[in-house]
Amino acid sequence: MGAIRALKSIMTATLLLLGFTLAAAHADPLNIRVGWSTMPGHMIPVLFGPDKPYLKHYGKSYTAEPVLFRGSAPQLTALAAGEIDLIASSPATMALAVLNANLDVRLVADIIQDGIPGYHSETWLVKADSDIKKPADLKGKRIATNAIGSASDTAMRGVMLKAGLQDRRDFVTIQAAFPTMISLLDQGKVDAAPILMPGLTGALQTGKYRPIFVANDAFGPSDLVFLLGTNEFVSKNRAAMADFIEDYIRAMRWYSAPENRAAGLKIIGEFMKVPPAELEHLFTKADYFRDPWEMPNVPALQSAIDLSKEAGILPGTIDVKKYSDFSFIEEAKKRIGANP
Repeated sequence: MGAIRALKSIMTATLLLLGFTLAAAHADPLNIRVGWSTMPGHMIPVLFGPDKPYLKHYGKSYTAEPVLFRGSAPQLTALAAGEIDLIASSPATMALAVLNANLDVRLVADIIQDGIPGYHSETWLVKADSDIKKPADLKGKRIATNAIGSASDTAMRGVMLKAGLQDRRDFVTIQAAFPTMISLLDQGKVDAAPILMPGLTGALQTGKYRPIFVANDAFGPSDLVFLLGTNEFVSKNRAAMADFIEDYIRAMRWYSAPENRAAGLKIIGEFMKVPPAELEHLFTKADYFRDPWEMPNVPALQSAIDLSKEAGILPGTIDVKKYSDFSFIEEAKKRIGANP
């Protein structure tokens, strides 16, 4: 009888283990909430979905939920509150996540780099008939910004500090959404504003505006925006994150491939409600630099944070490498190399 009881116990334990294994195998895919703030720069809202043929793992191990924010700083608040899983972060936002929010964060993949030689740098415009000829002429003026602490905002403050100007003391910042910037200039509500592509091309073609400075003038080439999450989320969900990053890279490689250009611009145009012809700058040197493996530019990122600290924009600096995890990118390289 003892042997029979022991056998039953083993069988019961085996069935329970099998049940747990099957349950895990059929568990719902992890829903990853991903922040973004600009299109077509960030690309996040058009990359994921069940209808995307270039994705290998969507709906199996993960799903992605794009969440729109005005800039990277509001995303940090959501990240700290557990309301978002990955954010489109700026260098300043990453530093503040550690220094002010006391978050243990991880940089996992790139989005866009600014001012890389030969490529686009974010541009601020003034009216063509304005008496503003250089950044120092913005003393006493109003400058539009999308969100305090964003990549754009940090670059603007860096340029102003180089000109000897400080916010509140020498100029006023007015927060507004990127699509409203031209209107604010036209109405005279601001004197300078950052204008993103493709709107920049159209604005310059009118002859009504001219550039006053670019982001590259602040800190040189920089890693403008990248994907950042908490170490807790990344470590807890390593398998799903590996699949997500692989698919993210596959998606970006699909859009940047010449043979997919027409189809890709059509998708982006439909999302943005603009003709594809207005998006011809994408994935060319008129666009931000996009690393083919979404590998962040750590030296440029570290430099931007260090210089921001020296300029008084940030309360301190951090070691970017300490808060980076590129193992997902390295795994994606192996997977995509073996199965293009």
